[in-house]
Amino acid sequence: MAGLRVAAELREAGYDGPMRAIDREGVPPYDRPPLSKNLFGDYRRPLSADGLGHIAELCDEIVTGSVDSLDGSDVIVDGIRYASDTTVLALGADPRETHPGALHLRTREDAERLRAVTGPVTIIGGGWIGCELASSFAAAGRPVTLVEIAEHILPAIGPAHTAIESALNSMGVDIVSTMPQDPGTIIEATGAVPHTLGLDLTTDGWGRTSYPGVYAVGDCATIGIGPSGGHWNTALHQAARVAHAIMTNPADDPLPLVPDVFSTIAGLEILVIGHPVGTPVTIDDGSRTLWVTEDRLTGGVTVDRPADAVALRRNIGSRITLEAAADPRPLKKILREL
Repeated sequence: MAGLRVAAELREAGYDGPMRAIDREGVPPYDRPPLSKNLFGDYRRPLSADGLGHIAELCDEIVTGSVDSLDGSDVIVDGIRYASDTTVLALGADPRETHPGALHLRTREDAERLRAVTGPVTIIGGGWIGCELASSFAAAGRPVTLVEIAEHILPAIGPAHTAIESALNSMGVDIVSTMPQDPGTIIEATGAVPHTLGLDLTTDGWGRTSYPGVYAVGDCATIGIGPSGGHWNTALHQAARVAHAIMTNPADDPLPLVPDVFSTIAGLEILVIGHPVGTPVTIDDGSRTLWVTEDRLTGGVTVDRPADAVALRRNIGSRITLEAAADPRPLKKILREL
């Protein structure tokens, strides 16, 4: 997503010079979220199908291979040097591997491997990928154990986890804190490790690294003004900023991006916007949690509340009291009355 969109944004901004893409998978850029959310359905969706760009039309040259290192802004790929005036690193991340022999999910090839699994599965890690995979396997009729050592699944979303945990339980997912004696096939979903080539890919808000002519975007980048990596929307907006910086070299930092995460788990649509800081206020049915700091809306989670999701995206920073946040009515109506 990040690399493709930088190329597309550069062309849209009028850049007509030569552009090269280097890709280690050797397939056109594709949408990764369906790999876990829709593992046993139609998950092979190229990003071009969503109007996000055709890499073969945007770039003059496409190289398949793994980037070994950088030399200035030149790129070394499988021992071959490719001269570049400007390099954008959109290297993504690799799965964290702490359980030898476990399967992982990061690429389309990984998904094919998981689809071939038969019998019970044990998924280690109750974060986004782990919960999405648990939902997909359970929906396909597979016995699923989900292991999460934290107090509850999806620790980042606070009290909103209860509705998702209940929905997974109703699908037959057994959520535990220790490994079962007979785990079946083990799938590790304990996070990802940014693929940085051993470099410090901390960037400013425009994606500029400390290396002249080198930008970083997506999961491999650590944005100094946050948020870093992590999700589809972040990569999309980061890419636009990197392209703008390449074309204009802006002097001032942009405003920080607002964290924005969405997921589908056990048939529930979950949206997380903003920062989980301040006082969390959860309505009685658990379908909405808002974080309030000094009567300001700093973040929130919605579960199967699409209208609230829209209102939340548009109103981070708006005035809201703790009492109003506890009102179960639509968020738009609550904010309008304040």
